[in-house]
Amino acid sequence: MEALTNVHCVARHQTTKQELIARHGSPKYVAPRIDSEVQRWIRDAQVITKLDFELAQAAARTMLRRRTSHG
Repeated sequence: MEALTNVHCVARHQTTKQELIARHGSPKYVAPRIDSEVQRWIRDAQVITKLDFELAQAAARTMLRRRTSHG
């Protein structure tokens, strides 16, 4: 995704994107750094364990049984 848009340049800097690039050069793209603790949390938080799956399946079966017994 590009943050430097013509709309942004005109609205915030009263110039077009092309004029801004001609005056200041091309934008520099940087990748944000995430420290190792945050990376570890993201990795761990996104893993679905077998217990998570089994609990969700059991809840779904219980809901299904309730619907079919009351229907």
